[in-house]
Amino acid sequence: MFSLAHKTALITGGTSGIGLATAKRFATAGAKVVIVGRRDAAAIAAEFGGIFIKADVMDRQQLAAAFDKAEQAIGKLDIVMNNAGIDNNGPLIDESDDTEFQRMIDINLKSVYNGLHYGPRHMKDGGRIINTASVAARLGLPGYAQYAATKAAIISLTRNAAMELVPRKICVNAICPGSIWTEALPMDHPEVAIAEGLCPMGRIGTPEEVAALCHFLAAPDCGYITGQAINIDGGVSAGFGGHTILSVLS
Repeated sequence: MFSLAHKTALITGGTSGIGLATAKRFATAGAKVVIVGRRDAAAIAAEFGGIFIKADVMDRQQLAAAFDKAEQAIGKLDIVMNNAGIDNNGPLIDESDDTEFQRMIDINLKSVYNGLHYGPRHMKDGGRIINTASVAARLGLPGYAQYAATKAAIISLTRNAAMELVPRKICVNAICPGSIWTEALPMDHPEVAIAEGLCPMGRIGTPEEVAALCHFLAAPDCGYITGQAINIDGGVSAGFGGHTILSVLS
């Protein structure tokens, strides 16, 4: 069950964090995996038997070339994960300028749009597309407006792409992680204390836990889920845990 034997996958933003953890999990499950990113990660890919292709996913031509190279290397794709993106926690809306918002749009949103534009033409029918959104898309968080807006747009893109690709039986879903231990969230980041206080589970998630959800969505067994945005946030979007209420009352 949930074998990815003989499957092929391409993951953008696959050189670290959630993308890398997912690449390793896919490879362990039997898939041939290509990771795409801006920094040289050939050695990282080699560690799990994968292939690295250098490309800036904001650049349509570079991403198109990356898909071409991936198909030449491992054949038509079964799985595409549009994962590249960056985080931010500020400035507030009334303190921001166009530069920060445009940067978020270019890196977070355009990269996914470009992946949805080029990915399907390099995929087999019956494949899987996974887009990385965020639980921030569903919550109001001061200082996260630019980031949250791009992630909410990714959820909308996911629904529309899912409907467009139904005739090809390609399932398109989004994952919505909460706070996850990655390079973007070091131990001294102010989000850590906030997330641990708000999360009903009282902790930060791991990239490997998110990779497990991606594995589920990518597997052939999971063929009746499409157009969904699935939270993986330790319960943050569900409500308030006992420790959270007690910390407020104390």
